[in-house]
Amino acid sequence: MSLNLKVTTIANREVVSVEAGSTVEEAAKVMASRNIGAVAVRKDGEIVGVVTERDVLKRVVAAGKDPRTTKVEEVMSSPPISVDVNATVGEAVDLMNRRGIRRIFVRDGQRIVGIFTQRDVLALMRVCLYCLGEILRTPGAAMQGLIGCRCGALYHNDCAKTVVYCIDCGARLVEVVEYPSPDETVTAD
Repeated sequence: MSLNLKVTTIANREVVSVEAGSTVEEAAKVMASRNIGAVAVRKDGEIVGVVTERDVLKRVVAAGKDPRTTKVEEVMSSPPISVDVNATVGEAVDLMNRRGIRRIFVRDGQRIVGIFTQRDVLALMRVCLYCLGEILRTPGAAMQGLIGCRCGALYHNDCAKTVVYCIDCGARLVEVVEYPSPDETVTAD
């Protein structure tokens, strides 16, 4: 994975939000329906914070607060931490590590234009299930030189021709089998 990619290459441009006066229950329902781990919090049209699953767990449930009456502005993390649209993936990951957070906003000037998460990074970090070699993939690019299994596992073409069946689920990957020559499998002392 190239840490020099611009963060906007892989950041999600849709920022799901709730109003600051919304209840934690309403925010949790939005997160559940969208299958996301956080929502931005808006006040007067501006993003002023973020509420995460962890915030709900620690600041509401574990604290004994009622999610039906607790407002998101009471438990949100604020101000929102962000990187500029010109930041690299490496810079964004470094900031997330230093702050101990799993997601950051992407801004163009003062305007929030996206969100970047650990999932975005992990989606780029794939390995061949056979050789464990890195699979270099640019977001949006075709899977050239790769064979994907129905279970989601990826293999380099040559590896798939050697292993034939998916290591994870057993599905047949290829029809043509190519066995390595003896000199590729035996090491000399």
